Amino acid sequence: MVSAPLLAVAGAVAVGGVLALWQAYREFRPVYHILTNDPISVRDLSTRSGPVEIEGTARPTDDHGTVHTPFTDTDCLAFEYETQEYQSHGQGGSWKTLDEGGAWVPFLVEDDTGMVRVDPADAELHFEEHSLKVRGGDDPPDRIAEYIAQTDDVDPQDKSIDVVVTELNYGNSQKFIERRLDVGEHVYVYGTAGRAPAGEWGSRLVDAEIADGEAVPQFVVSDTSERGTAWRIGKGALGWLAFGLALLVVAALIVAVSV
Repeated sequence: MVSAPLLAVAGAVAVGGVLALWQAYREFRPVYHILTNDPISVRDLSTRSGPVEIEGTARPTDDHGTVHTPFTDTDCLAFEYETQEYQSHGQGGSWKTLDEGGAWVPFLVEDDTGMVRVDPADAELHFEEHSLKVRGGDDPPDRIAEYIAQTDDVDPQDKSIDVVVTELNYGNSQKFIERRLDVGEHVYVYGTAGRAPAGEWGSRLVDAEIADGEAVPQFVVSDTSERGTAWRIGKGALGWLAFGLALLVVAALIVAVSV
């Protein structure tokens, strides 16, 4: 006899599996486009429109300058940050995100043939991670202590108890993570090329700009190579693929035991 409750559970699990596979497909799309095309020179952008890939050196513009990261006060062109805290529960624990954000400014990409503007609004940023861990009970660096004092969602974890003979420090460990595009760093961009005013006479700035657009499945700015960027994106897609297939297998097993 068919078990209706088990079939309902199987259906819910199967839906989760399909949604996970859909997410994997969405993340694999830009990987396919990245790997089936090659970066072009900045000079050639003046005759191109639509999806393009370029690689070069990240430079600030005179108009927009740089932004400053919250944990290391680094001058950069775009960044994301995340604050995590280790919270115990039961026999274990996990890292919980308490705060996250980021900032960016339009910047230039320079290669041997010229420079082009990039507007990173709405871009997926794939940068190397810089992490600082502060153990519970320890005093954080001054810059991070200032950030904690200004952030409602993050509490200091440098508490102490005076037990007469000594002082016991305690608190949860925290991680402060920055992912950023530094000035002068190698940068890869996959986006949509459009027209923009050229630079002044004698300038190496071409009359183009790279930004988001419907022609690309995902606007990407990365601080590694084309293949390195594809791998960073693809790792997440592989995780969703494995998770989706596992859920579908579980759903099939539930159906098998319910009949």
